[in-house]
Amino acid sequence: MTSDLAGKTVLITGAGSGIGQAHAVHFAGLGCRVVVHDITLAALAATLKRVPRAQPLACDVMEAKRFEEAVHALDAAQGIDVLINNVGIAGDGALDSVSYGFIEDVFQVNVWGTIAAMRGVIGGMKARRAGRIVNTSSNWGVFGHANSSIYAASKAAILGLTKSWALEFAPWGITVNAIAPGGIETALLETSPERLAGIPLARHGRTEEVAGLAAFLASDAAAYMTGTVLHLNGGENLTG
Repeated sequence: MTSDLAGKTVLITGAGSGIGQAHAVHFAGLGCRVVVHDITLAALAATLKRVPRAQPLACDVMEAKRFEEAVHALDAAQGIDVLINNVGIAGDGALDSVSYGFIEDVFQVNVWGTIAAMRGVIGGMKARRAGRIVNTSSNWGVFGHANSSIYAASKAAILGLTKSWALEFAPWGITVNAIAPGGIETALLETSPERLAGIPLARHGRTEEVAGLAAFLASDAAAYMTGTVLHLNGGENLTG
């Protein structure tokens, strides 16, 4: 299904660990030229060990303009066929307890980081009249979550960007879709019997499952799919 991706250049933001690292491993296994981004080279060390042929891009997305310029330079040099907007930070807290600094950081990374990467690639994709964008939202961005409204709002913003960009860039043959994962097994995941009880499949997702879905969206099999949000949540929230 995804053999058509061989030889494509894929940029994965926030690829130092977790889901981003799984993306790097998966796309490299499909024969792609993989560029992995994170804040520093040290943050990318574990991923580069697993995918030694990956090209590193170290840049802080908190510096949105600089990040956009770095992505644009990369695209100008070799052409980015697929952008996986994975970079993001999480954090819980009741609305009246979180600081404005926390709110700014979440939106700066999750929303501005996604926008900056998109601005960096879109000119080249329009010129080539081709491109695949896969954005990372969240189950909470779709359904909301108590005491995590800031994170949920940032991920809801990704949904609005995805649908708007799908309309905006369709004339150039560029597709823009989003994945909304539920709980995924990473080092940061906190689990409990009560949490699993709310998931019909009674388990958390695996990072490899997110990567496989992203590869589908980047492939020719999904060429007629754009503006879509795919849920990867084990059936959570199906009943309310």
